[in-house]
Amino acid sequence: MKAAGIVAFDTEFVSESYYRPRLCLLQFGFADEIVGVDPFEVPDLSKWWEIMCDDTTTVIIHGGREEIRFCQFATNQKPRKLVDVQIAEGLRSRGFPMSHTNLVNRVLNRNVKHGKQTRTDWERRPLSEQQIKYALEDVLHLIEIWETQKKSLKKMQRLDWAEAEFEKFITDVFAEEDRDGWLRLSGFSRLNRRDMATAIALHQWRDSVAAEKGKPPRRILRDDLLIDVAKRQPKSIKELNIVRDMNRRDYQQHADAILEVIAKAVAIPEEKLPQKTRGKNYPSQDEVLARILGLVLANRCQELGISMPLVGTSADLKELVRWHLFDEETGKTPKLCDGWRGEVCGNILTDVLDGKISLRVVDPHSENPLSFDDRNSR
Repeated sequence: MKAAGIVAFDTEFVSESYYRPRLCLLQFGFADEIVGVDPFEVPDLSKWWEIMCDDTTTVIIHGGREEIRFCQFATNQKPRKLVDVQIAEGLRSRGFPMSHTNLVNRVLNRNVKHGKQTRTDWERRPLSEQQIKYALEDVLHLIEIWETQKKSLKKMQRLDWAEAEFEKFITDVFAEEDRDGWLRLSGFSRLNRRDMATAIALHQWRDSVAAEKGKPPRRILRDDLLIDVAKRQPKSIKELNIVRDMNRRDYQQHADAILEVIAKAVAIPEEKLPQKTRGKNYPSQDEVLARILGLVLANRCQELGISMPLVGTSADLKELVRWHLFDEETGKTPKLCDGWRGEVCGNILTDVLDGKISLRVVDPHSENPLSFDDRNSR
């Protein structure tokens, strides 16, 4: 791997029954060879993770969120020279996100016949010849795809965009592990402060038990039950079992522990309860303005031959509207005005908001049906 300097990488794993996905197979591709590594037979993979994190080996993935996470869990270090061909394709065409099969066809004009292995149990051994062929084909074309994309991106002067986006992808994946998981619980933001404290305590307890047992947190206590119990704050098993489904055997084994967690949360002094975060109240027109900017962004991406889902979402557009119009450009620069995105669309979006540019339909049959006119030049 070190001698080659470039390696395609993919994994097969199972996640349904584990606290974190269990790695079941690693696939590597080189210019003249593809190989698989069985982590059940080679338990020490530290040498590979060191290579993935070094500053000399280019590692090529496709939609490789889990590959980055495996590296994170193994080393807590970020890959230094990572390439994601799915992201790269979104910067030179409107194909994002794109499946591996479609990407091979789009870039190399080849057909991939994966077979019917999508529901494979990758934990079972031995793996069949068809399973191994299916897995290895995922890395067979990645180096050639990247070499083609790289030439195209250089010609389009977008290679630095790709490198910045690869780095952002890695940073975003790493940040997921640090994010407070209870904030993602449905209904958490509507709880009062005491209920919030209880929900946080239950979430932390659930996560520690799940990690210890190696099971998904939802197997310990479902999200909806966690929120319901946090609001009710039962003091006895009888009160706990009033909550629908809490009388199931797999939950009952934790009943005493759940009641203990609740009792401690209820005893937290008022001044130490979590604060409710209140967002700013923005005028209702931010929704309408964001939708208008969506038309502008879609047309701009069409002109440049770049994927709009990769550039920005409706939430990103709303963030830009609020920052530019209502926050007077204070605070963190929004995603659509930063880096290569700012080069692509930042100025035209803010100019439309400022009334400096008007838009009109010039040719509904054209690939670029809108025209943007500088109002000051009239």
